[in-house]
Amino acid sequence: MNIKQHIRIATLGTTALLAASASAGMTGRALEDCYAWEGEDFGGASVSGWVCDLYLEFDSAEDILLNIYDFNDIKSGNVYHQGVTAAGWAPNEQGSIFTTEVSQSFDSFIAIGGVTEYGPDGRPYQMAGNGVGVDPNFGGLSAAGPGENAGWYNGNPNNPHGQAQESDSGYFLVFIGRFAKLDSDGFSMAGSYGSATFNQGIGTEPTQSGFVVVPAPGALALLGIAGLTGGRRR
Repeated sequence: MNIKQHIRIATLGTTALLAASASAGMTGRALEDCYAWEGEDFGGASVSGWVCDLYLEFDSAEDILLNIYDFNDIKSGNVYHQGVTAAGWAPNEQGSIFTTEVSQSFDSFIAIGGVTEYGPDGRPYQMAGNGVGVDPNFGGLSAAGPGENAGWYNGNPNNPHGQAQESDSGYFLVFIGRFAKLDSDGFSMAGSYGSATFNQGIGTEPTQSGFVVVPAPGALALLGIAGLTGGRRR
């Protein structure tokens, strides 16, 4: 697999991007990591395109993401790629003979954390189904992309899949989705926005807050993403 990483430098000095950070727990940002990708799908078919991974940022490792709602993709109308062996937006890595480079790294899917495996580039592999579901506004598991005011959630909130993980560079992050496009020479989801519900564990009061997608602030953030605490690499 040949991965060409394209790092965008964020301009984060404006108060508009940070307005959603007033509520404790979330910073009001979802960091995007966008890059070119090429590899193989089932049967050895060659696939290439562009990927944007999204990470919701929190203030501490005590915060646990429960759901995303009212998410609006600035690239509304995009058709995002689904791998042959990993159809649908819920995490769907089937393992065994069905595992391909595409199913691991170029299949579009949504998540509420739950990452346990990372590729040699430090980016998440798709995980097997872990209870993540889509709400009615999403458009269904086979939708081309998130619908207006889309949402997804941890269907088993007693399992803290969405707990924020501290990166090597001090960011507290939860992986919330991969958006891949075939034969694309680049796109950004910056400016997309939504809201999230989170708490600090079973029995604690849920809190809701908004966020805006912004480019990851430089190489330091991406190196930190690659070293999320608790992740193990193949």
